[in-house]
Amino acid sequence: MPSSPPDEAPLLRFTLPDGRPATLLVGDASTVLSIDDTCVSSWDLAGRPYALVRETGTYRRGLDGGLLCKRESTADGSRLRRRLSAADGEPIVEGARREADAALEACHSEGGSRTAPEESAVARAVRRLQAIVAMDARALRDDAARFLAASGPVGILPPDQYLALVVRVTEGCSWNACTFCSLYRDVPFRWKRPDELLAHLAALCEYFGPSIGLRRSVFLGDANALCLAHDRLLPLVEVVAARFAGVPLYSFLDAWTGQRRSPSDWRDYAGLGLKRVYVGLETGDPGLLAWLEKPGSPQDAVDLVGALHDAGIAAGVIVLLGAGGERFAAAHAARTAEALTAMQLGSDDLVYFSEYVDDPGLAYGQRAAGAEDLRPLPSARCAEQRRAIIDGIRTAPEARPPRHATYDIREFVY
Repeated sequence: MPSSPPDEAPLLRFTLPDGRPATLLVGDASTVLSIDDTCVSSWDLAGRPYALVRETGTYRRGLDGGLLCKRESTADGSRLRRRLSAADGEPIVEGARREADAALEACHSEGGSRTAPEESAVARAVRRLQAIVAMDARALRDDAARFLAASGPVGILPPDQYLALVVRVTEGCSWNACTFCSLYRDVPFRWKRPDELLAHLAALCEYFGPSIGLRRSVFLGDANALCLAHDRLLPLVEVVAARFAGVPLYSFLDAWTGQRRSPSDWRDYAGLGLKRVYVGLETGDPGLLAWLEKPGSPQDAVDLVGALHDAGIAAGVIVLLGAGGERFAAAHAARTAEALTAMQLGSDDLVYFSEYVDDPGLAYGQRAAGAEDLRPLPSARCAEQRRAIIDGIRTAPEARPPRHATYDIREFVY
């Protein structure tokens, strides 16, 4: 019969009709089913699957219905990635739904022999499983269409914000001309009026319903929302902060437009809950930055991070590994370490290392194709470049090096 540990009422253990042992975690914001400790499925409170672990790999499902499959290569231990359309991913998602149906049957089958506290836990589990089972392939297709109508496509997020609620204060990218990026090429840049933003927030809240509890922060999208002039941006952020009082806010900003913000402006946004701003440094080498056709200078990024710190806002600094190939490799590592050192990053800051993903369709790929020393570095050389940058960051004797992590845009799913 289903049983729950005395100190963890939302955790139920039972046996499926086919004899396999299963565990169901009924959390405040998600439902997780583990079978035989090998198949693990996670759903939000609306019954939408968002993470599936199978023998064939780990799958992340986006709200638009697409799936990303990740698994380790048996040959060299590298990570293999494959994106599946909603149609191609349906059999995998349907398999998880059938497992939830079996768990529901198991919960129902022992109904006559449960104690009162156990009855409450199992009743809660039954309601969760019923919502999951109701989300068949057709329901999920309809749900994906509802998401896109409410939100529109989400281009990219920092890894620590993959489960944020994205509020598209702006759409597209205000610069949209970097040679290494095509994420917003087909999205004209625009900002929402306050009335548009209110309608957008209402649509998001209606779509997510109780499942919004899985979203523990708000990300102000799209690519460069904080670039707007203060008198235009502040009312929009105030609308978001009022709707999600106490929820931390995060956003991207390029260093060049960030220079237009005064210290008092940043304090206003900190007061509204802005916790971290993600800045695309890319490189500390001015020559490489110019070659990438990104506006501004590394010093602009250093100054921006200093202004954020003065307002009590943390920084997430993004470094592009492998950019410029061997021609720029040494200067890229040395000057980037210098820029990161000058930022005086603390415990609340992050450095993200993002390996350039080659795309012949990008202007970068087209310009570099004819020059061997300009081609992106292979992964092994990128790893060396990362180590050189970290080793080159000079901190005070009592300070720790900044926190750093990998930012692989190929693994983004929303």
